Amino acid sequence: MSISSFLTKKFLKSLFFPSHNRGKALPKKLIRLLKKRPGYWDLPELPEIGSPLSNSGLIHDAQITISKKVETKKCFFGVNGASGLIQSGIIAMANPGEYILMPRNVHISVIKACTLQNIIPIFFDIEFSIETGHYMPITKKWFINVFKNLDFEKNKIVGVILVNPYYQGYSTDLEPLIEICHQHNLPVLVDEAHGSYFLFCENFNLPKSAIRSKADLVVHSLHKSLNGLTQTAVLWHNGNLIEENNLIKSINLLQTTSPNSLLLSSCEESIKDWLNKDNLKKYKKRISEAKSIFKELIRKKIPLIKTQDPLKIILNTSKVGIDGFTADRFFYKNGLIAELPEMMTLTFCLGFSNQKDFIFLFQKLWKKLLIQSNKSISLKPIKPPFQLVQSTEIPIGVAWRSKTYSIPLSKSFGKISGDIICPYPPGIPLIVPGERIDKARIEWIETQSIYNKDLLNSYIRVLHP
Repeated sequence: MSISSFLTKKFLKSLFFPSHNRGKALPKKLIRLLKKRPGYWDLPELPEIGSPLSNSGLIHDAQITISKKVETKKCFFGVNGASGLIQSGIIAMANPGEYILMPRNVHISVIKACTLQNIIPIFFDIEFSIETGHYMPITKKWFINVFKNLDFEKNKIVGVILVNPYYQGYSTDLEPLIEICHQHNLPVLVDEAHGSYFLFCENFNLPKSAIRSKADLVVHSLHKSLNGLTQTAVLWHNGNLIEENNLIKSINLLQTTSPNSLLLSSCEESIKDWLNKDNLKKYKKRISEAKSIFKELIRKKIPLIKTQDPLKIILNTSKVGIDGFTADRFFYKNGLIAELPEMMTLTFCLGFSNQKDFIFLFQKLWKKLLIQSNKSISLKPIKPPFQLVQSTEIPIGVAWRSKTYSIPLSKSFGKISGDIICPYPPGIPLIVPGERIDKARIEWIETQSIYNKDLLNSYIRVLHP
């Protein structure tokens, strides 16, 4: 089967990203555009259109208009995904050799930007739930303790990265954390890729957007948590701690010189769709329906985990002795395609289209899974063996560029990594270049490999002595 043939394949239910549910929830203007002659919309940077960094043109005007409505200093569309804009924000925030504080559950794109520019990450650990195998939201008390353990005299820390919400929908009260950072004159970049719609649903009992929590830079993925096409994203600029010129230079460094006009149109239309009051009522109805779906599944005794994102249905497969990867293969085979398998859980993304038949289909397959699966597995997640505050032993960019050789992970004890171990999903780095590999880390990763095939027989590049 060719790729183009597979793209037309029908599934029983597409409960994965992008959140427009295979076109069902795309903005109406974008749907009309896609109905035009194939390729009709594929245009270069004509003067009338411009680019996200132009001083004039339709894209410039759209960004200015949207930024004013959202009440930010500036916004910039991106077509390299949220990853490209997060990396631009990092490079605007720090120079080579400087340090950025970040949680252990940052996306791999953050590590890649640090590697590229030799910006040194200082990781802080997060509370971990042995019941779900998930990181928990960061509390103010936890964050204060992190800052108490930082050595500001030794390390030139110039910024902070936070992730909110997490992939599964866990959300932190950001405002007190950002306030702590600002007290130390540290700008904050928030990876809010999974929480774009929080911005438009204020007073709807949802987490407060990072934009309203006074973050300096916020990146939204418009395909993960709005109804844009894949690769569309937006970076919002607030505050005075990051210079706009630095930000523009960084975006210019990393964004493509040939941005896709369809994707740029999708950036504009997906945001405008949510700024429209009538459309917003429709989307709020979808969110209310998602909350009702959760309650009904709980009533039917299906084990779910509650987070702050109602659009995520997290099936706690470990409650019946089934790991999330096994459950994912079963649901996939039966046409119900999930988003995120993990050791203890399987996450489904409801998206923004109507899911009126979801409960019936889900319950039917869940019962079938219980009958067919071997439920004798004892699932016991182990807390990741990280220190509260930890950095690389060798600067990350130096380690990446050093001469290395490849060995089995099991034989890498005591070596310094020149590699990134980052299984996807969920795309969280387990080892980064410059870290010394200890026994606890090897044992922990090998334990995860029982369930995650990406980690089986892992090899790693390590530095020569």
